[in-house]
Amino acid sequence: MIVLPKRSVTRFFVPLIDVLILLFCIFLLMPFVSIPVPADSPPTLEKPASADLSSQLLELQQQLADERRRVQRLLRERSELASQIHVTVLEIDAATGRLYSFDPNSPELRSEIRDQADAQRLIDRQKRRSGSREVFFLILYPRELTGFPLQRQVEKYRRWFKDVPHGFDNPWASLSG
Repeated sequence: MIVLPKRSVTRFFVPLIDVLILLFCIFLLMPFVSIPVPADSPPTLEKPASADLSSQLLELQQQLADERRRVQRLLRERSELASQIHVTVLEIDAATGRLYSFDPNSPELRSEIRDQADAQRLIDRQKRRSGSREVFFLILYPRELTGFPLQRQVEKYRRWFKDVPHGFDNPWASLSG
Protein backbone atom coordinates (compact mmCIF):
# COMPACT_ATOMS: atom_id res chain seq x y z
CA MET A 1 0.00 0.00 0.00
CA ILE A 2 1.28 3.47 -0.89
CA VAL A 3 1.41 5.97 1.93
CA LEU A 4 1.39 9.72 1.24
CA PRO A 5 4.24 11.65 2.88
CA LYS A 6 3.39 13.56 6.00
CA ARG A 7 4.94 16.77 4.67
CA SER A 8 4.29 18.07 1.18
CA VAL A 9 7.29 18.62 -1.05
CA THR A 10 5.78 21.86 -2.39
CA ARG A 11 5.90 23.35 1.09
CA PHE A 12 9.68 23.18 0.75
CA PHE A 13 10.17 24.10 -2.95
CA VAL A 14 7.87 27.14 -3.24
CA PRO A 15 9.91 29.26 -0.80
CA LEU A 16 13.13 27.95 -2.37
CA ILE A 17 11.96 29.05 -5.85
CA ASP A 18 11.05 32.48 -4.48
CA VAL A 19 14.55 32.89 -3.03
CA LEU A 20 16.16 31.76 -6.29
CA ILE A 21 14.10 34.28 -8.28
CA LEU A 22 15.10 37.04 -5.86
CA LEU A 23 18.80 36.13 -6.23
CA PHE A 24 18.51 36.06 -10.00
CA CYS A 25 16.92 39.53 -10.03
CA ILE A 26 19.73 40.86 -7.86
CA PHE A 27 22.24 39.31 -10.26
CA LEU A 28 20.55 41.09 -13.19
CA LEU A 29 20.59 44.45 -11.40
CA MET A 30 24.24 44.28 -10.34
CA PRO A 31 25.64 46.07 -13.44
CA PHE A 32 23.38 49.08 -12.78
CA VAL A 33 24.41 49.58 -9.19
CA SER A 34 27.56 51.61 -8.65
CA ILE A 35 29.67 51.12 -5.58
CA PRO A 36 31.13 54.37 -4.23
CA VAL A 37 34.92 54.41 -3.98
CA PRO A 38 36.35 56.08 -0.88
CA ALA A 39 38.31 59.28 -1.60
CA ASP A 40 41.37 58.16 0.36
CA SER A 41 41.93 55.00 -1.70
CA PRO A 42 44.29 55.36 -4.68
CA PRO A 43 42.73 55.16 -8.14
CA THR A 44 43.18 51.76 -9.72
CA LEU A 45 43.29 53.01 -13.30
CA GLU A 46 46.23 54.99 -14.56
CA LYS A 47 45.45 58.03 -16.65
CA PRO A 48 47.02 57.88 -20.09
CA ALA A 49 49.73 60.37 -20.78
CA SER A 50 48.52 63.62 -22.29
CA ALA A 51 51.03 63.19 -25.14
CA ASP A 52 49.31 59.93 -26.11
CA LEU A 53 45.94 61.63 -26.07
CA SER A 54 47.10 64.53 -28.18
CA SER A 55 48.73 62.22 -30.74
CA GLN A 56 45.58 60.11 -30.92
CA LEU A 57 43.49 63.25 -31.30
CA LEU A 58 45.67 64.51 -34.14
CA GLU A 59 45.52 61.12 -35.84
CA LEU A 60 41.72 60.99 -35.56
CA GLN A 61 41.40 64.55 -36.87
CA GLN A 62 43.57 63.62 -39.84
CA GLN A 63 41.44 60.55 -40.56
CA LEU A 64 38.29 62.66 -40.33
CA ALA A 65 39.69 65.21 -42.77
CA ASP A 66 40.72 62.42 -45.17
CA GLU A 67 37.23 60.89 -45.05
CA ARG A 68 35.57 64.26 -45.63
CA ARG A 69 37.75 64.81 -48.71
CA ARG A 70 36.87 61.30 -49.92
CA VAL A 71 33.13 61.94 -49.50
CA GLN A 72 33.40 65.24 -51.39
CA ARG A 73 35.30 63.52 -54.21
CA LEU A 74 32.68 60.74 -54.46
CA LEU A 75 29.82 63.25 -54.52
CA ARG A 76 31.57 65.21 -57.25
CA GLU A 77 32.15 62.04 -59.32
CA ARG A 78 28.54 60.96 -58.90
CA SER A 79 27.23 64.32 -60.09
CA GLU A 80 29.60 64.20 -63.06
CA LEU A 81 28.32 60.74 -64.02
CA ALA A 82 24.71 61.85 -63.74
CA SER A 83 25.39 64.77 -66.07
CA GLN A 84 26.98 62.44 -68.66
CA ILE A 85 23.97 60.12 -69.06
CA HIS A 86 20.65 60.83 -70.77
CA VAL A 87 18.03 58.32 -69.59
CA THR A 88 15.01 57.60 -71.76
CA VAL A 89 12.21 55.71 -70.06
CA LEU A 90 10.08 53.28 -72.06
CA GLU A 91 7.07 51.45 -70.67
CA ILE A 92 5.57 48.03 -71.36
CA ASP A 93 1.77 48.09 -71.38
CA ALA A 94 0.23 45.81 -68.74
CA ALA A 95 -2.73 44.76 -70.90
CA THR A 96 -0.95 43.96 -74.16
CA GLY A 97 2.80 43.83 -73.52
CA ARG A 98 3.44 46.48 -76.17
CA LEU A 99 6.29 48.97 -75.79
CA TYR A 100 5.56 52.69 -75.51
CA SER A 101 7.68 55.82 -75.36
CA PHE A 102 6.71 59.22 -74.01
CA ASP A 103 7.34 62.57 -75.65
CA PRO A 104 8.96 64.92 -73.11
CA ASN A 105 7.28 67.93 -74.77
CA SER A 106 3.81 66.46 -74.20
CA PRO A 107 3.93 63.78 -71.48
CA GLU A 108 0.28 62.78 -71.89
CA LEU A 109 0.99 61.50 -75.40
CA ARG A 110 2.60 58.13 -75.66
CA SER A 111 3.62 56.51 -78.90
CA GLU A 112 3.85 52.81 -79.55
CA ILE A 113 7.11 51.33 -80.79
CA ARG A 114 5.82 48.75 -83.26
CA ASP A 115 8.96 47.45 -84.92
CA GLN A 116 12.72 47.75 -85.34
CA ALA A 117 12.34 50.83 -87.56
CA ASP A 118 10.34 52.70 -84.88
CA ALA A 119 12.94 51.72 -82.30
CA GLN A 120 15.79 52.95 -84.52
CA ARG A 121 14.01 56.29 -85.13
CA LEU A 122 13.58 56.69 -81.36
CA ILE A 123 17.25 55.85 -80.77
CA ASP A 124 18.39 58.37 -83.38
CA ARG A 125 16.06 61.09 -82.03
CA GLN A 126 17.27 60.55 -78.44
CA LYS A 127 20.93 60.62 -79.53
CA ARG A 128 20.34 63.98 -81.25
CA ARG A 129 18.57 65.37 -78.16
CA SER A 130 21.23 64.18 -75.74
CA GLY A 131 24.10 65.92 -77.49
CA SER A 132 27.41 64.67 -76.09
CA ARG A 133 25.77 62.66 -73.29
CA GLU A 134 25.38 58.91 -73.55
CA VAL A 135 21.84 57.63 -74.10
CA PHE A 136 20.48 54.90 -71.82
CA PHE A 137 17.09 53.27 -72.41
CA LEU A 138 15.27 52.08 -69.29
CA ILE A 139 12.39 49.72 -70.09
CA LEU A 140 9.82 49.49 -67.30
CA TYR A 141 7.80 46.34 -66.75
CA PRO A 142 4.15 46.76 -65.73
CA ARG A 143 3.68 47.39 -62.01
CA GLU A 144 0.82 44.90 -61.73
CA LEU A 145 1.24 41.22 -62.50
CA THR A 146 -0.82 40.52 -65.64
CA GLY A 147 1.20 37.95 -67.57
CA PHE A 148 2.60 40.54 -69.94
CA PRO A 149 5.10 41.00 -71.47
CA LEU A 150 5.55 37.56 -72.92
CA GLN A 151 9.06 36.16 -73.14
CA ARG A 152 9.09 36.52 -76.93
CA GLN A 153 8.14 40.21 -76.58
CA VAL A 154 11.02 40.82 -74.17
CA GLU A 155 13.46 39.10 -76.53
CA LYS A 156 12.16 41.24 -79.39
CA TYR A 157 12.74 44.41 -77.34
CA ARG A 158 16.25 43.23 -76.48
CA ARG A 159 17.03 42.78 -80.18
CA TRP A 160 15.70 46.24 -81.00
CA PHE A 161 17.96 47.95 -78.45
CA LYS A 162 20.97 45.61 -78.64
CA ASP A 163 23.28 48.29 -80.07
CA VAL A 164 22.61 50.89 -77.36
CA PRO A 165 22.91 50.71 -73.58
CA HIS A 166 19.59 49.58 -72.14
CA GLY A 167 18.15 47.87 -69.10
CA PHE A 168 14.91 46.42 -67.80
CA ASP A 169 13.28 47.40 -64.53
CA ASN A 170 11.38 44.26 -63.57
CA PRO A 171 9.80 44.36 -60.08
CA TRP A 172 8.77 40.72 -60.52
CA ALA A 173 12.25 39.34 -61.27
CA SER A 174 12.68 37.95 -57.75
CA LEU A 175 9.41 35.99 -58.07
CA SER A 176 10.34 34.23 -61.32
CA GLY A 177 13.58 32.65 -60.17
